[in-house]
Amino acid sequence: MYVLGISRVHDSAAALVRDGEITAFAEEERFTRVKHDGGFPTEAIRFCLDRAGITLADVDHVAYYWQRWKEPIHAAKVFARYFPGTLAVFRNETGDAHKAASMVDTLRTGGGKGPDDYHVGGAVLAHVKRSYTLGRDVREALGFTGETKFKVHLIDHHRSHAASAYYISPFDESAVLTFDGIGSDGTSTLFAHGRGDRMVDLRRIKFPHSLGAMYAGVTGYLGFYPTMDEGKVMGLAPFGRDTYVEQFKDLVHLDPDGGFELNLEWFRHHTTGKHLMSQKFTDTFGPARERTKVSAANPVPQHYMDIAYALQVTLEEAGLHIARWLQRETGSKRLCVAGGVALNSVMNGRLLLETDFEEFFAQPAAADDGCAVGAALEVTVGKHRLPRPRTGYTYTGPDYTEAEMELALQDAGVEYTRVDDIAAHTAARIADGMIVGWVQGRMECGPRALGNRSLVADPRLAESKERMNEKVKHREPFRPFAPSCLAEKAGEWFASGYPSPVMLLVFDVLEHQRAAVPAITHVDGTARVQTVSETDNPLYWRMISEFEKLTGVPMVVNTSFNDNNEPIVASPADAIACYLKTDVDALALGPFWVEKQRMETE
Repeated sequence: MYVLGISRVHDSAAALVRDGEITAFAEEERFTRVKHDGGFPTEAIRFCLDRAGITLADVDHVAYYWQRWKEPIHAAKVFARYFPGTLAVFRNETGDAHKAASMVDTLRTGGGKGPDDYHVGGAVLAHVKRSYTLGRDVREALGFTGETKFKVHLIDHHRSHAASAYYISPFDESAVLTFDGIGSDGTSTLFAHGRGDRMVDLRRIKFPHSLGAMYAGVTGYLGFYPTMDEGKVMGLAPFGRDTYVEQFKDLVHLDPDGGFELNLEWFRHHTTGKHLMSQKFTDTFGPARERTKVSAANPVPQHYMDIAYALQVTLEEAGLHIARWLQRETGSKRLCVAGGVALNSVMNGRLLLETDFEEFFAQPAAADDGCAVGAALEVTVGKHRLPRPRTGYTYTGPDYTEAEMELALQDAGVEYTRVDDIAAHTAARIADGMIVGWVQGRMECGPRALGNRSLVADPRLAESKERMNEKVKHREPFRPFAPSCLAEKAGEWFASGYPSPVMLLVFDVLEHQRAAVPAITHVDGTARVQTVSETDNPLYWRMISEFEKLTGVPMVVNTSFNDNNEPIVASPADAIACYLKTDVDALALGPFWVEKQRMETE
């Protein structure tokens, strides 16, 4: 049985599940080269079908991550409850003094280019419309004119999130927590309990009381793009001081029974439908930072760093509060998380280390892209009781033959050599100080590079971080880089050796080791760790092992192989183009090695 899962609007994606096993899954952005592409995932669907060697005629079910009428019903309730403040929705703001896309444009195309560039009414109607036309949209997008047999399933958004985590976890029983901005029925936080192949909802917290909306709103205030740049704010927070932590406690009121409510006096997302803060917020904390490019010459002022710090602390405390209630309610020692908020790896580290949960699981595509997998699994496992997949949920994208890689190199006109042992060769060059583009096997899913589409460097060199940010990634200098560490050695370098294969846990770097690995140690002494096992990724594990033989350090710097504001590379042509236009020293493309000639210094 083939089930095609689809998500769109934020980080559109498609997944194909065959008899409970994930055959393919990828984000649309990887093919269109438009970061966070929210359009219909035509190319991702095409890839999934091609990977399986089937056509749309073979698909039995299509699962979509959104339901039909629950959203407009909830939206109407919010409008009525907060009237007349909700009349502000008709001003159709974007948050930067510009008019947002019209209702017609939003209904037709989904809105403009920015995260708040949409008409709220148009967005709600667009969701309803798509639920009716999904089958036709799939056929038309692929240009498929033959007979189809698939049945369309509209899946609750947070059930999709929950399924994307629990059903692929290694646990036969687990507490399940999902949290984001808003779901199809207004849910922002779902508490559930999984046993075997069933998940039972325990409780829901609904918009406007939303930790995702809070974080997105303050992200916009800080001069970044809400729903896109929350990871930047997480990286900025450790540079802040506790100046505003006490005041920020009033933003979220934690209930004795494990719930929470936002103090809406600080927010406007409930009245405008956009990620905006209230006049009270700006009166208290000052005007929002202008959305200007951050650089060494134009740093983020300390005031805004302090706001970021307070926001992160507030989120972490709320997350710990609800997780502890869920643990007491279920009695479980295991926790699965999903939703956009679950990408906050700093909070995740605390959920594991500071609650009574002893085991933790998050899948790499925890945000809305992962709902494509989750919606499909809610059909295959949740409805049809097919077996749960336990493997194959990370490296789910396309791979390429050696012939295809070599042809791409020839087409680009670059000189290359084939090496006998690409792992040992790359490790030696990294140890010599090179930044290397590492492209091997099937592409990983989710926003983090996990060793198949990575830029790798020497963690012992502080300049690795500086050059990677300034010359390669062209991004903000405050942003940290993650280590890929041999799983069996992680406990010797970090405060926890707990497995973190998808880079969604932050741990302290052991104090006596920090000086040895400055490129991966953030300003607060932490690192977002990826543990690499020989079973999960044997070639990447061997490359890191070869690096350890040369240096004594069982890890490399790992960041996504892309320039700023573009998606992670997918194809050999993408990798070569990024290599040529940035200050990457060399490219390990399958068994092929490409290296830039450097001017000799006198």
